Amino acid sequence: MSRVFINAKTEMICGTISAALEDAGAEITCCFDDEEAAAKDLSGYDVVIVSTPLRSEFGLNYVAEIHDRTSAVIIVLAKTEIADEVQNRIKFTGAYVLPRPFTKQALVQTIRMAQMAENMQRLEQERSKLSKQLEDTKIIDRAKCCLIQYLNLTENQAHRHIQKLAMDTRRTQREIADDILNTYSGMTNV
Repeated sequence: MSRVFINAKTEMICGTISAALEDAGAEITCCFDDEEAAAKDLSGYDVVIVSTPLRSEFGLNYVAEIHDRTSAVIIVLAKTEIADEVQNRIKFTGAYVLPRPFTKQALVQTIRMAQMAENMQRLEQERSKLSKQLEDTKIIDRAKCCLIQYLNLTENQAHRHIQKLAMDTRRTQREIADDILNTYSGMTNV
């Protein structure tokens, strides 16, 4: 954990949270003003901690807002009595709720687990994206083979033909390749 942004109601609360993260080697920025926190650019932070309630609101709207403008892990600190309700209300944000009072170890462990979960989610998204690209490439290559076989084009000509059709019709190369395969599907087993 490198850069941590803390939004809390008072300097004392921020100091308590900062002290718990002291040994983790984090660079900590605290904010006690809700307007200043809302305007803060959070793009460079790895972790955003929101200690509820904030000065002007409880903090759940703020959590929803920062979810849309940062990829940082979001940790919400809430009283034990309402922690489950808070988690249910903000579950769409992917934020993690840590019941208060908490121990130093619980805070550090929650942050680490949240970061690991975020990394796993990013890896899964990347894997999914790469799988789709691979599948698209396979279909496009099959379509090129049809063009080579039935229109006597070279591989470069077939590739260029698919690219040009995609640009001219404002469709993806995959969509063009699907159309080509549908056109020639009755003629061969490609």
